[in-house]
Formats: sequence, C-alpha cells, structure tokens
Amino acid sequence: MSKNEVLFSIRTFWDGTPCNELSLFGDVRLVQTEEGIEMTARLPHQLQPNIPDAPIGTRVANLWEYDVVECFLVGTDSYLEIELGAGGHFLALGFSAPRVRRNEYTDWKPDIAYRKDAGDGTWESRVLIPNSMIPAGLHSANAFVICGNSFLCYHALPGPQPDFHQPERFPSLSFSSYDA
Repeated sequence: MSKNEVLFSIRTFWDGTPCNELSLFGDVRLVQTEEGIEMTARLPHQLQPNIPDAPIGTRVANLWEYDVVECFLVGTDSYLEIELGAGGHFLALGFSAPRVRRNEYTDWKPDIAYRKDAGDGTWESRVLIPNSMIPAGLHSANAFVICGNSFLCYHALPGPQPDFHQPERFPSLSFSSYDA
C-alpha cells in the first residue's frame, strides 16, 4: 500500500464485539489524489439484499436504511459522511457537530464507478470526493457497514446502541504515516 492510501477493514460490530459473519466484512479504501480523496467501498452480496428502488449512480436520502458502507472524514470544525450503497447509490452529508447537518450536498453529482460483481462475490463502488468537500484540517476517520440489523465498525465506539456520530472518538488519519 502506498503512502497516499488508507485501508479500513471493517470486521467487528460497532461496539468492538467480534463478528463471525464473513458476509458482513466490508472494506473502505481511501486514496489521496490532487483532485481530492478517492473512496472505494466493497462488501459481499447479501442473501437478501436491501437496495433502494432508484437508478444506479443517484443520491438516495436515508441511504443508511439500506445495505451500505460508510466513511466519516473529520476535520478541525466539521466532518463529512460519505455513504456508498450496494445498488450503486450514494449519499453525502456535512456536519458542523454530531448530528448537526450543515450541508446535504444535494447538487453534488459524482461520477460513481459501480461494479455489481467485483468477481469475488462482492460489489464495489468508487467515488472521488473533491477537495472542496473535504473538511479543513482533516485529522481522523472511521468506516462502517450497515446491513439489516447489523452495524459494523472499523474502530469501535462506546454506547448502549450503535451511534456512528462520535467523531471525537475516531482514530487519527494520516496518509503519509498510516501503517496498515
């Protein structure tokens, strides 16, 4: 892996409990480019997939209600949530504080590279997050999988129920010093 890449292998439930269901293991790869950050999400096909009835490549509100892989990017004063769904859909939301939306990016029309079959029983979706959307002072990140009633997390988060909006608890992110 090069110095401009970070890989999040999502293998545990949101609270850190081990997950033994290989079909829920997802990955998020971030690659820093001159134009922004390329995010690639990968997840096995589910036996009973939960995919919205919308054209591939479109924005779907509340995409977290479907099979989805998410990545949160945290900056000095804000954070960005990017969701890529099992059907080739996306959602981007900007926050000024936990659960305080400041931008819904309804005008963002990314060029999504979606593969329904990545050749190994998984789907894959890739999108370029432009520099203009990346929070200033980017310093931490976390990645998640939601499938049905299963909530998985790269870096575990405390609480009595899944709550991904805990940016102050995310691990540090540094493309130049990350060691997978």
